[in-house]
Amino acid sequence: MKTVTTTITDIANKLHTRYQDPILCQQYAWWMLEALTGKTIAHLLAQKTFTLNSAQQQTLQLWIDQQIKRHIPLQYLLGNVPFADLEILVEPPTLIPRPETEEWAIKLAEQLNRLTNKKIAILDIATGSGCIALALAKQLPHATVWGSDISEKAIVLAKKNAQHNTITNASFLVSDIFGNIPLQVQFDIIVSNPPYISLEEWKQLDTSVTTWEDKNALVANNDGLKIIESIISGALHYIKKNTEFEQKNIPQLIIEIGYRQGKSVKKLMEQYGYTNVVIHKDLEKKDRVVSGSIPHVAKEKQ
Repeated sequence: MKTVTTTITDIANKLHTRYQDPILCQQYAWWMLEALTGKTIAHLLAQKTFTLNSAQQQTLQLWIDQQIKRHIPLQYLLGNVPFADLEILVEPPTLIPRPETEEWAIKLAEQLNRLTNKKIAILDIATGSGCIALALAKQLPHATVWGSDISEKAIVLAKKNAQHNTITNASFLVSDIFGNIPLQVQFDIIVSNPPYISLEEWKQLDTSVTTWEDKNALVANNDGLKIIESIISGALHYIKKNTEFEQKNIPQLIIEIGYRQGKSVKKLMEQYGYTNVVIHKDLEKKDRVVSGSIPHVAKEKQ
């Protein structure tokens, strides 16, 4: 009789023909077994012997084949990914949430929970599946969260994710950046994981990304900076003064970036008058986020 460990090894060995990273192969093997059995890794490891029934074996083989032959991302095959303490539904072509995005979203939620007045308004631009907006809404139940995206499919999925996670303080709308956001609506903080990859970089990505994920959610002109600059300039009209943010040194604009864009985005934010502009690194020590505070004096003059 097989053990779960030998089963994982067998699956990982098959996946190795598709993925070079042995750790990733192991991780994906565990994800598939958890999805097939409905059990956690701890429960699976506690079993002395392990077998899959015929239906489970067929599904497992289908998932493996789809990854190897068609390069379909496992997340799309499983239909969901964990993000913060949520289960985010995913379907092509809406962008799959990344761990590096989850990392900064969790840190931001912790920062915002330091506020005495948590009745704040948050806007998430290029919301995609809604993962960032919903993670913040879950951790800040008194906040009002908006998520916008140019893709109607993404907004449908984001609304579905709000229902799936029983979150009621988040709303989603179709908008090209600030296009459909009324000017009279003001936010305490704006966040975004926008398209920031250049066309040349996109061409070098794995086929699972270029074939299955929305190119418009990934690629931007001007070396990936065009949409970032539009957010930086537009946010000046939508972020309101919040003294507590200033007192507790909490930024009011947070943008995820490509790892080579840190200095360029920092320079852009400073050119538009933002203060306390900081480049934040991810767990791999790569530039991942640039944040800044709103220049209220400049805004009042406009």
